[in-house]
Amino acid sequence: MRTKLLSLDEMKAFVGRDDFDFSEDNSALMRRAGAVLREAIEEELTERQRECVKLYFFDGLREHEIGEMLGVNKSTVSRHIKKAKARLRLCVKYSCFESERFH
Repeated sequence: MRTKLLSLDEMKAFVGRDDFDFSEDNSALMRRAGAVLREAIEEELTERQRECVKLYFFDGLREHEIGEMLGVNKSTVSRHIKKAKARLRLCVKYSCFESERFH
């Protein structure tokens, strides 16, 4: 499977923190966020959410294409992706950004 790296803009939009500085000075934090995100995809999502996320974000398939592959409606795929993004957002936010307080 191909691994798509998030651009800084995508990571910023994904995490939802407008006040966070995504400069090169934070490359270690960005690597940590990526590691947390990969781990969260494997550990925190349901099997169906994980399948939809990988097909959508990593393989670049559209929701209707994923739905056809999995035998479900496009709206079902959309719902799985939406719930997965919310769960992943929390995992990354708490693991990376909240831990800054303790360093």
